[in-house]
Amino acid sequence: MKNKCVLPFINHDYQANKPCCILEDYNENDLQELLDDHLSDRQSRFCRECYKIENIGLKSKRQMYNNIYSSQLYSDSRVLKTAVVPVGNKCNLYCVMCGPNFSTAWFKKHRAMGVGKKWEKKDVIKDTIADIDLDSFQHLEFIGGETLLSNELWDRLAKLKKSVKFSLQTNGTVKLNANQIALLNSFDDFNICFSIDGYKNIFEYIRQPAKWDQVIENISEYKKYFGLGRLSTYCTINNLNILYVDSMMIEIFKLLPSKIDLNVVYDPSEFGLNNLPPKVGKIIESKNPVFFRKNKIIWKGSPDSKKALLDNLEKQDRFSKLRWADYLPELHNLLK
Repeated sequence: MKNKCVLPFINHDYQANKPCCILEDYNENDLQELLDDHLSDRQSRFCRECYKIENIGLKSKRQMYNNIYSSQLYSDSRVLKTAVVPVGNKCNLYCVMCGPNFSTAWFKKHRAMGVGKKWEKKDVIKDTIADIDLDSFQHLEFIGGETLLSNELWDRLAKLKKSVKFSLQTNGTVKLNANQIALLNSFDDFNICFSIDGYKNIFEYIRQPAKWDQVIENISEYKKYFGLGRLSTYCTINNLNILYVDSMMIEIFKLLPSKIDLNVVYDPSEFGLNNLPPKVGKIIESKNPVFFRKNKIIWKGSPDSKKALLDNLEKQDRFSKLRWADYLPELHNLLK
């Protein structure tokens, strides 16, 4: 089926409280319409994000999960088999594209930037779905914050049935202790996915205040603990790293020669990759022939979108005491 997605039939995202976190203009009263759209192989109005990504040649979340759960693709009713489980927003990084909803390290940065509400200790998010029987699922996806820093994650894993498959995302900065390594290895099947959006200076600017050498060392250790087959990478493409995308894919694969899933940041975010000016976009295409051989981006940048990006980076740089021009000089020269 050309347009069908398996997720509305088998999945619930407990953080977004819907079958998929990227559904747009959706609430729980729309479930039957969503199911009917996919049963009829229609492009659902709630699923515009995936179809937009597919139109530029990238693999969408719909396509990735259809491949993973291909045996469930012909389901015709909603029976939950998988779940996305939030384990809080505790995090040690204030990544440039993130925010306080997903990182406690962002609280102080957010206040320094003077944008919106003041985030405080009371806004630390912990486990909010303690009453859910996780043993009833076939596969779980744990998300943070930084999952490996979450006490809720380790409490849940200690109680989880060993036959339940799970995956978790990490920023790669966390060293595991012997008990944590043993607990993970006690499960039949699991995956640790490293979120890596660059290498060297590109990584260190986007993933502040992480250090690239530390991540390299940690991934090397994880290979020893768990084997390459249990590790993967997830790369978010945005307007800060799109200029380096070809070399970035090579460097990430050299570090961890396994599956690399791509996520794309689109407008209206300041970091949407398509909000760069068309002239800049054409130069980026010429410098990254491998990526753009299959992927087509309509560059929609304007003076306003450029100003929004530069203003945001200026505020963040004042807090971090970094200068994006020092870390991303090629992009800086193009935009300036």
